[in-house]
Amino acid sequence: MPQHKTIERKALIVGIVVNVIQVAAGMAVFFMTGLKAMFLDFSFTAISVLSGLVAVYLSTRTVRTTERFPNGLFALEPIYAICKAIFTMSLLVYSLIDVCRVAYDYFVLGDGERIVTGPVVIYEVLTVAICFGLYVYYRRENRTIRNASTMLTAECKSTLVDGAMSFGIGAVAVFLMLLPAGGPLDFLHYTGDFFITVALVAFTIKEPFSVLKDAFIELVGGVHDDDETNAFVEAEAQHHLPENTEYEQTLIFKTGMNYTVDVYLAGTGETIDVANLIECKRSLEQALKKRLHIVDVDFVFN
Repeated sequence: MPQHKTIERKALIVGIVVNVIQVAAGMAVFFMTGLKAMFLDFSFTAISVLSGLVAVYLSTRTVRTTERFPNGLFALEPIYAICKAIFTMSLLVYSLIDVCRVAYDYFVLGDGERIVTGPVVIYEVLTVAICFGLYVYYRRENRTIRNASTMLTAECKSTLVDGAMSFGIGAVAVFLMLLPAGGPLDFLHYTGDFFITVALVAFTIKEPFSVLKDAFIELVGGVHDDDETNAFVEAEAQHHLPENTEYEQTLIFKTGMNYTVDVYLAGTGETIDVANLIECKRSLEQALKKRLHIVDVDFVFN
């Protein structure tokens, strides 16, 4: 397995183990308190566990080539990111509808149950610390492979959302513990769950949209727009030009962890040596693999 894929797979497995522990603890706290925001919290983490298992499987499969798929199955990586983003947005919308129903029952029908915070504060403090650590870990591992992993990017943003949720829920739990009963804000003891969930959804909904946008661009063949990568590829392309050619431009396409580089050239002589063309293609690919690792170069003549 290529080194980049090994790093990606290791990071995903670490995330799965950490998230399984969080899900078990979150479920326990939810059943103890009945806090709706806790359902959103542990369900979000459960999605990370399931998607992580899928990601680990894909990490070992997408790089493999077959007669039918000679270039691998890298398109499955942005598809994975798209599916995860859609699931995440669906969960956020479901949770929003659920707490709106609770708020309606209290404010309109006068029916509601007092929120029990109990062990929520301790759980959320630990969860915030764990999510922050996992976020830093994902980000560091992805940076070691030049942010090439679409799946690690999705997991990184997902963990950031999870940590933000835990922080918000913990902050509200502390506030409700300190809020005296019978005061003008007593209604928060019944509907505080609604306000924090709405705030969390508003704050975090942009992250899955961001993942969805980037993965869609990869899937439909959009040009890669990372300035640092583009500058590196352009410089290397100009150092590996075939004889009797002139450099025009470079277009980079990224699908999952696979890069395709189209180097546009113009002929400056009457003939072009095919052997030299192939040699330059291979030498350029070797130079680019130092950073991009999985890359295919095509010379394009207008």
